[in-house]
Amino acid sequence: MGDNFERMFLTVLNGKSVRECEKEYGIDRKTFAKKCKERFPEDSEQMRKLRKVLSHNRTNIQKKDVDEERLGRIVKNLLEGKIKTLNEAKELYVKTGEDIDSQTFKEKIVDYINSSADDELKREYIEYEARRHPDYSHINFKALIIEMIKDEASQTEMAARYGIPPRTISRELAKLENDEEYKTIYATAKELARRKMQKGQKEDSLYQPLERILIQDMLENYDEGEVIISNPKTEAQKKYEKAKSLVEQVDALGTTQKNAAKELGVSISTIKRAYKTIEAYEKLTGKEEKDDEPRN
Repeated sequence: MGDNFERMFLTVLNGKSVRECEKEYGIDRKTFAKKCKERFPEDSEQMRKLRKVLSHNRTNIQKKDVDEERLGRIVKNLLEGKIKTLNEAKELYVKTGEDIDSQTFKEKIVDYINSSADDELKREYIEYEARRHPDYSHINFKALIIEMIKDEASQTEMAARYGIPPRTISRELAKLENDEEYKTIYATAKELARRKMQKGQKEDSLYQPLERILIQDMLENYDEGEVIISNPKTEAQKKYEKAKSLVEQVDALGTTQKNAAKELGVSISTIKRAYKTIEAYEKLTGKEEKDDEPRN
């Protein structure tokens, strides 16, 4: 399977879908994903390329056969509350004999909204999602901050553009200060804010031509995707994945929890809590999330 995995990985990087490769290489999607995580660190160049290719493939699939006019009407009615749930919207969208799962349909909606030039539509969708995800987990703040730098906009202007509290944007920006990969983004955003305070936006640009070129070159190193995320992780999911990772490390050591705690530099209570987190989350598996709750 090792050689097959290598060949399948390279084939997928060259643009062929994982689904198409399953039969050819005898590796199903779950096994392929597991092997990728085992073989490559999350922040490795290989995983970045893979995520980019998979995202591109998914977007192309979503764009096929999309009736944008009909989808637009359904999205408008959903946001206005005339359509009460995502499932109801999906049923109105699919044609007789067609089938589509709820997550794929939601991705179609988000793709439609992200491709729109209508800022009001984006604000309405973000407000709609915020009622279900008050932590704004549906927003890619790194992409938002990069957009802010590109447009030479202030945090207040970005807050107004997307209908997000300015304090939330400020808090998310602060998280990048000690993130090695995004320190330059943080410093650029802070310098932009300083110049906005001093000069406003009276000039065509707050940067000198050479500065602007260097900033554009720097931003090209980041591929953060769209501001609105189609499949956000809830806090429960994040905690579950973190707990799962810890438990897998404990199990791999094949020793007692006490010894594992020493090896991993955590407390025994942390390990026990991780097992309880996994048990509680997996009991909820299969339940539909808040996305399909009626609007009040």
